[in-house]
Amino acid sequence: MKFRVEVDGADYGLDLKQNGGSAEYCLTTEKGADARNHVTAASVERVGEDVYSVLLNGRSFRVHLVRGRGHIEAWSGNTRRRISIADARDQAKTASNGADGPLELRAQMPGKVIQHLVEPGAHVKAGDGLMVVEAMKMQNEVKSPRDGVVLKIHVVEGTTVAAGEVLVVIK
Repeated sequence: MKFRVEVDGADYGLDLKQNGGSAEYCLTTEKGADARNHVTAASVERVGEDVYSVLLNGRSFRVHLVRGRGHIEAWSGNTRRRISIADARDQAKTASNGADGPLELRAQMPGKVIQHLVEPGAHVKAGDGLMVVEAMKMQNEVKSPRDGVVLKIHVVEGTTVAAGEVLVVIK
């Protein structure tokens, strides 16, 4: 699974491969000629409500997650990080900003619709939040890939959606 991750304002690419309770990941720290990849494995175990034990490079960390609107705060000891996560495929959608026809925004993975941020008929700009969907215990804001008008919202708050299911149509 590929994600775009923002940590305290810095952008990263994350390629995550899960294997049971452990995960191998490749973190791309910069773009262009200065791109660097960091590949390692981590073991993550949930030990409480929004509390995780992480084993990374022989060191153990306890991480507390606090969910905000469109982001997560991760606390380990006295260190706090503000994290936003988006599916890397969202970036590809923004390339079609010039298209004039209706655009169906689909769920990238199974999840639960937490909140609508717009109503049908609303005028939106590229990057505006449309709804919040929770997937894998994380709340993700579905954003408009282009300027337009919300034609239809296909899902009701509180319902579960399947990967590929149409969420919103924008024209």
